[in-house]
Amino acid sequence: MRDLLRQKLFEFENTFFSKVIRRALGMMIPFVLAAGIASAIRDLPIPAFQSLLQGSLQWLYLILNIIGGGFSAIFSLVLVITLSYCFAMEKNESFEYAMMYVIISLGAFVSQLDWQDGKLNTVGLGTEGCFCAIFVTYLVCIAYGALRKNKYITLQRYTAGVGGICAPAIQALLPMALIIFAVGIVNRIVCAWFHVEALYEVMDYLMQRLFEIASAHNSFLLGLIYIVAVQLLWFLGFHGSNVLNPVAQTVAFTDGASFFLKNFSDTFVSMGGSGTAICIWLALILFMRKKRSGKLAGVATIPILFNMNEILTFGIPIILNPVLFLPFVMTPVVMYMISYTAVWLDFVPAVSNEVAWTMPPILSGYVATGSIRGAVLQIICIAIGVGIYMPFLKLNEELETVRGQHQLSLLVEELKEKENDIEHPMFLLQGNSVGIISRTLLQELKSAIQKRELYMLYQPQVDADGKCVGAEANLRWNHPVYGMIYPPLIIYLAEDGGILPELEDYIVDTVCHAIQKVKSRYHSTFKISVNFTAHSLLGDIESCINNAMKKYDVRPQELWIEITEQDVLLQVDTVTEKMKRLRAAGHKLLIDDFGMGHTSLLYLNSHTFDIVKLDGSLVRDLLINETNQTIVRSIVELTDKLGMSVIAEFVETEEQKMVLEQLGCRCYQGHLYSKPVVLESFIAFLNEHNQIS
Repeated sequence: MRDLLRQKLFEFENTFFSKVIRRALGMMIPFVLAAGIASAIRDLPIPAFQSLLQGSLQWLYLILNIIGGGFSAIFSLVLVITLSYCFAMEKNESFEYAMMYVIISLGAFVSQLDWQDGKLNTVGLGTEGCFCAIFVTYLVCIAYGALRKNKYITLQRYTAGVGGICAPAIQALLPMALIIFAVGIVNRIVCAWFHVEALYEVMDYLMQRLFEIASAHNSFLLGLIYIVAVQLLWFLGFHGSNVLNPVAQTVAFTDGASFFLKNFSDTFVSMGGSGTAICIWLALILFMRKKRSGKLAGVATIPILFNMNEILTFGIPIILNPVLFLPFVMTPVVMYMISYTAVWLDFVPAVSNEVAWTMPPILSGYVATGSIRGAVLQIICIAIGVGIYMPFLKLNEELETVRGQHQLSLLVEELKEKENDIEHPMFLLQGNSVGIISRTLLQELKSAIQKRELYMLYQPQVDADGKCVGAEANLRWNHPVYGMIYPPLIIYLAEDGGILPELEDYIVDTVCHAIQKVKSRYHSTFKISVNFTAHSLLGDIESCINNAMKKYDVRPQELWIEITEQDVLLQVDTVTEKMKRLRAAGHKLLIDDFGMGHTSLLYLNSHTFDIVKLDGSLVRDLLINETNQTIVRSIVELTDKLGMSVIAEFVETEEQKMVLEQLGCRCYQGHLYSKPVVLESFIAFLNEHNQIS
């Protein structure tokens, strides 16, 4: 049952709609927080500060007004841009076509606004139009994506050979005209039906009717409907409080209470933002601060204290997260019921003073009610809310780890497909989810290198007599969310992310330090080999190696260098010369994964390499595939004639080892002897197998 639930959660969260909405709203965080922080500073309840704003600091008041009010006035317009762009990026469109999505969406959105006497009513551009912005933009993007498939509508016969941005722009002409015309027609029909002036007013109309029906019965039902509606809209990605703002400002409780619905909600329900987000923040800070969500809560501290929940809402995320749906709706409802009952029973005075929505909790309870009991009620509600959220937050953290590992597995699967096709991946340049996780991992890899969170494991190599001759150093990265990262993915991110030199410095320094430690406790010959790519050899890898060897007093014979077979194909003069210089300095050079079919056998005759490592695919099927045995025998015979040695990887059974020995291979690496182990275990293995105490 648990596995089925997990699968359903994956399916829901990986829907195209869910990913696009989350990305678009997440991109809005700086914009929304800038407006909120400006409003919070402007409305600080400090009389002396307010006097300054109206006096000598009036210029600051104007700036804060522009940021706080101005940003809110174009909220929906910016949302159209981010949503249409994210839609195109998730489709992995090129930048030129992504801009066409944005332009057409803007045109369609503006076409449904309220135009009176040739003048635009700009109310729909602000927060009140966000429901319509998401609804219209998403449908417009779907329509444009469908129309683009028609070669006649996109005028493709006229754009053949046209370069630059002109081709996408010309191809978008007819689709844009058709879409805007259709939106205009639908807008007029819907507006006439509901007797409103613009499409964004339909939501106001429906909610107004609903609240009027509720207010005719009792104030409690009215408030309950408002609270639930706000949370549902937020959960679906709509800015609930902004969508319902026109209604909340005009609807009052009908029992003669001296407070308006929105003031009561802002004071006792929306503490920290919608979903009573201060409860989420406090739960994460107190009980999960070392987890990913807990660290995010630390970043969100100041915004949450001023009732701005966007960092948590989009960062956890809560939006379209089925695990957190129940507490996100239930907690505000419980807060409302407790607060309403407390006021109704006169335990707490009614809200009699208007407070800014950015006023911090506890303070807002005192100011709104004029009594310390208002602040005490807030504290009680917050404590109850923390208890409601905790089990769901723990479950979400568990599933977040599983989600992350699932996303990583998809990325690794794509990378392996590219490796099999000998195709260089371009994940970092992609705009879809694969590109996002790749870029996220790249940033975290940079941090991991700086904090020395990566580490090396050492897999022993044993000869036919059972003597351990050395080990191969294997890079490992245990990510706190994604778990163990596929090593080739680490190398790809470092190469394409421009941090390969930093990674190489870290690896070589770590391995040379390890060799120094081994020599202090093992007094015979041994070696450790390190993997490098052709990209490494194109850089200043020689200085990196020489500096580390000098630092830890390591000899070249103790540090062997492995290069994958497909990288050997890159026979750039610079690479070839560096390999020859490294070999001349005393390093042994190995061709890794030999037998995959990429390297010309004639290249073995270049006297550049000393050792061939058989590809694992040859060794795994050795017992059941006579062709593999023939290939291995041929490679061994050829390398013998060329004065080279052979090491077989992935040796897991005694039977494999015996067949390899019969075929002439006398050095082995694999789980038959040991899995990759930490340095201390390798030293113990070395002493045990070589009978040195």
